[in-house]
Amino acid sequence: MSGPRLFTVEEATHQAYDIFLELAPNNLSDKDVEEFNLHREELGFIEEDEPDEQWQDFVALEIEPEHFIQVLVGLEFDNEDVLFAKILISRDKDAPFCHILWKESE
Repeated sequence: MSGPRLFTVEEATHQAYDIFLELAPNNLSDKDVEEFNLHREELGFIEEDEPDEQWQDFVALEIEPEHFIQVLVGLEFDNEDVLFAKILISRDKDAPFCHILWKESE
């Protein structure tokens, strides 16, 4: 029996970013959305990595590092980075899953 069919890290990262763009207006303040849209071309970043331990506090499933990636979306300013979303997304084509931790409103 073969293992799960997985999206590439790049495919899953693109999916996570698309979901971020779709849901950001409902989950971020108008000010944050405006700031992100204004600066994303020159200062925006999308980083993918293995999921960190924090996710176990938020999701009730076993996070296998080869089946999930963590994607960070934000802006990189000279003095500080602003993280708008931390996304956990499944790479398993047959078990879609996505959970987003949004930036708190100020």
